[in-house]
Amino acid sequence: MLGSIVIRVATFLPFQATYYLNGHSFMEIELKRRKIEFRKNDNSFVGVSDPEALQDVADSLSAEVIRKALDYWSLIVGPKFSKSEQKAMNLRRAYYIHQIEYCRNFIFKRNFPIHKIFERSCDLALWRMTAHKISEMFGMRLNKHHKGKLHSVMDQFEHGHHVFRAYWKNAFLKQYEKSSTFLRNEIVSNNLANFRLRKSLDNLPFIRKRFQEITGRFAGFQAQCLNVHVDFPLLQRIALPITNGTVKYPGIKIHDTRMIRLMEVLLHAGTRLGGWSTKQIHEAVLTAFQLTAKQYAINQLRYDLRKLKAHGLLERDGRRYAYLLSDKGIQVALLFLFFHKKLCGPLAHSRFHHKPEGAHKPESKLEDAYYKADHAIQQIVDLLVVA
Repeated sequence: MLGSIVIRVATFLPFQATYYLNGHSFMEIELKRRKIEFRKNDNSFVGVSDPEALQDVADSLSAEVIRKALDYWSLIVGPKFSKSEQKAMNLRRAYYIHQIEYCRNFIFKRNFPIHKIFERSCDLALWRMTAHKISEMFGMRLNKHHKGKLHSVMDQFEHGHHVFRAYWKNAFLKQYEKSSTFLRNEIVSNNLANFRLRKSLDNLPFIRKRFQEITGRFAGFQAQCLNVHVDFPLLQRIALPITNGTVKYPGIKIHDTRMIRLMEVLLHAGTRLGGWSTKQIHEAVLTAFQLTAKQYAINQLRYDLRKLKAHGLLERDGRRYAYLLSDKGIQVALLFLFFHKKLCGPLAHSRFHHKPEGAHKPESKLEDAYYKADHAIQQIVDLLVVA
């Protein structure tokens, strides 16, 4: 009924048995029973004639179905006791979940977009997925009493096969390419107590619901980061002054170093779990960019925060004097930082350290176009200096 199962039975009291089962095997058997056509590659379904039926089969893997199969195999391979021994020892069976994996798949027709999305999402996650953001995705509040793992890494198991992992105590989220057709987000837990969940098999519906929420938040985080493009009208609107009540605030320019530093700190530190006070933000900016209080005073920070709030990029955490980026603020901050780190940074580095020779004749069309762009940027800089 459940497909292939690995069973390990202890040879001593209380004869503990460990079962390893794969839900995909159950789904394969159930689809065959319902006569639904499908294609399967290793541990993944790469095609099915009825996607809704596939989801229905996955949802039908309940605690009752698993218990029925485990009771059967426990009777077959487990120790046998006489009726008198059963009465003397009050024998019973109880099943608990010690490790569980739950995945959410995003299916594509071609491998090319998957690889590009995975590369960019890993780049964003390693840069922006801080401890607070990991805690937010796992639905837990981060405090000073936290014990266990709390970090993100990029693993390479084989040549060209990378896996992104975000650890939280005894659990972790991972993302990787699978079968060249879909992107898999998977959560693995070795201790359900980290999620305030009971490990009894009867709690499987609650575990599934909680893991759906976690993988959904992870996918939402990546979608929000990936949905950042060069919105020039937005840059123009942000650069214009704005009036809030009787106070007029200047616009936010894309070359404003102070605002870029503040956005980067807020992007890393600001979370949905709770905002940071002005003092905490000030200390973070000074530490991150090795500034002194004289170079960036706290009154300058308060002015910058008011300007961000006037443009709708910053919001307070409830009624507390703690701040975090709004949804619009996250998009603008990512756009500003992408512009500086992905475009201005590489171009400036090439200009001042690898200036092309005038006599050099590039053979590549791409290199030729790059040198033309470099020359155009230099003309813009010269005109700005004259102006």
